[in-house]
Amino acid sequence: MARRLSQSLILLLLLSMFSFSLLHIMPGDFAELLLIDQMGGELPDADSLAKFKDQNGFTDPMAEQYGRWLGGALHGDLGTSFQSGGDVWKEIRLRLANSVLLGAASIAVSLLIAVPLGIFAAARPGSMFDRAAMMLAVFGMAVPNFWYSLLLMLLFSLTLGWLPVSGYGDWTHLVLPALVIGTSLSGVTARFIRSCFLDVLSSDFIRTARAKGLREARVHLRHALPNALVPIVTLLGMQVGKMFDSVVVVETVFAWPGVGRLLVEAILGRDFPVIQACVLVVGTAYIAVNLIVDMLVAAIDPRIREAV
Repeated sequence: MARRLSQSLILLLLLSMFSFSLLHIMPGDFAELLLIDQMGGELPDADSLAKFKDQNGFTDPMAEQYGRWLGGALHGDLGTSFQSGGDVWKEIRLRLANSVLLGAASIAVSLLIAVPLGIFAAARPGSMFDRAAMMLAVFGMAVPNFWYSLLLMLLFSLTLGWLPVSGYGDWTHLVLPALVIGTSLSGVTARFIRSCFLDVLSSDFIRTARAKGLREARVHLRHALPNALVPIVTLLGMQVGKMFDSVVVVETVFAWPGVGRLLVEAILGRDFPVIQACVLVVGTAYIAVNLIVDMLVAAIDPRIREAV
């Protein structure tokens, strides 16, 4: 556990360096771009630009700027938004809960589709159901989220009128975004679950369980599923990274007020403090999820703890 925590802390430090460097690796003088935005598009003169850099600490050594920014981030101060003028952390905190809600609903949809699909396909390898299930999984992996989102909006919102087109409100606004992300994630998950179950079902202890006369349902759920959980849980941790990519697109298409949409708005508006903060928060969440996955895997399989 100490080693995992130390590795996570090192990753967080590297992530903070990357987030901070976003302002300095962009082409051009970002301080001049910020001042142009504040002046309504007018080009500043050299004196105004020099004064602006001095007031905001842009002339200080890079290490000093990074230390000042990191110290503020550790105390919850991620800067001030150039667009709204509000506290960046407050804006992210208001939208973070919406992204977590969408992510949790998407993972739930993914598991509801992928687990039975993968198990039943592995139970009947080579059958018509197996081929159809894997074709469906490939379709879910291949369809772009933005196009899939528009199709669902056209069908369920504009044609049938069952669900709202976009926005945020009651649970009906959550259905379409969660369905888009969940079905996209379920393709990889279903194929992986099928592969894991096929490996487990060919093991000696499974043949022994069947020789004892146990029913197939008991063999699958009591003996095969626990032994296939470790790689499945590991995959789910990796899928969180893909989910973050999907959230940015889906939140923008469905006007869902989450961190992904906030990031897109900040990029379009060149709101650099918000961009930095979004990258830092999303990366931190991904590192935390993978740390939790490592802990779960060690708890599920004691052999991993002994190997470590």
